[in-house]
Amino acid sequence: MNIAFLIQDFTTAGGTERTTCCLANTFARQGHHVSVVSVFKKNEQPFYPTDPKVRNRYICFEKYSLDLGLKRRALLIIKQLHRVRTCKDLKEADVIISQKSLASVMLWLTGNAHKAIACEHFKYEMYTPFIRRVRNRIYRMFISTVVLTENDRKKFALALPHVEVIPNMISVTPLPHHKENSKTIITVGRLDRQKGYDLLLQALPEVFAKHPDWNLNIFGDGDELDALTKQRDKLGLTKFVNFKGYAQHIEQAYAFSTFFVMSSRFEGFPMVLLEAAACGLPIVSFDCPEGPSSLLKDGGGILVPPEDINGLTNAINTMIENVTLREELSRQSAVVVAPYTPEHIYEQWINLFQKYNITPCKQV
Repeated sequence: MNIAFLIQDFTTAGGTERTTCCLANTFARQGHHVSVVSVFKKNEQPFYPTDPKVRNRYICFEKYSLDLGLKRRALLIIKQLHRVRTCKDLKEADVIISQKSLASVMLWLTGNAHKAIACEHFKYEMYTPFIRRVRNRIYRMFISTVVLTENDRKKFALALPHVEVIPNMISVTPLPHHKENSKTIITVGRLDRQKGYDLLLQALPEVFAKHPDWNLNIFGDGDELDALTKQRDKLGLTKFVNFKGYAQHIEQAYAFSTFFVMSSRFEGFPMVLLEAAACGLPIVSFDCPEGPSSLLKDGGGILVPPEDINGLTNAINTMIENVTLREELSRQSAVVVAPYTPEHIYEQWINLFQKYNITPCKQV
């Protein structure tokens, strides 16, 4: 089967880009012809490497950024519509998988929605009611809409006829642990308000006053780096909290960490929790919408009420002080990740193709 992905910018580092890479690689290794079509190109190469069998294509060699302003962004998008409409990889695809709303809107505008599946990576309430209504009208034109959680499926299904749940797959290969003597906490994600690192920093003074031999590594980059650095220093956490930037091989950092903490205000499907669990790390997380509660329903971590800073402090202290608890949660992580293996997720996608009579439903 010829499968094409359409994504806003495949060269940036984020959860959607990593998920697209993993899924494209999995389809290619199963014998399908796979293309990843990136509308924009901020960097020279994709941050996440694709299988040699995957074809990477670029519509435009400019970068797309919210900093451009609404008018310039709209003009930049409009300029690419003809190129999207005439893109050979999209025209020859048996099915197009669009990653997030912008790619889906461009497919709709270019008349390709009838052969495409729209994938949503954010929670349903991410956008305003008006934008949600517009999005839902557009998504009715697609073969199906794929969401990441059952809660989101129920919400989308109120407005759309064909909504399926297919979660993201595990995207890391665990390395041997070196955490026996580690006193390092890890967190991973963009440095923006969604990820709640300002809340996490507020929770930490009491932790490191009590456990001064521990530290936290924050992997990721973003617009709030300067503000978070100033907040860290003002809270007296300079010697305890390290901003490490993006890591292409994050599994190496997991291997030298003791447990994972997530302080997000909201999520779509938190891939970082799945990665951490796949690497055997216990987890402390806000029970934010959506994702953490479903991922950790069978154990593997401690859930804290959303944005409860004192609760987060107490949970981190509990994890530091209770080795037996950490070992038990680490053992439970195998149950957490079992439904998200590449083989299992690939099977769900093939079942979806067959359900909606997307042909040819065979390897080539």
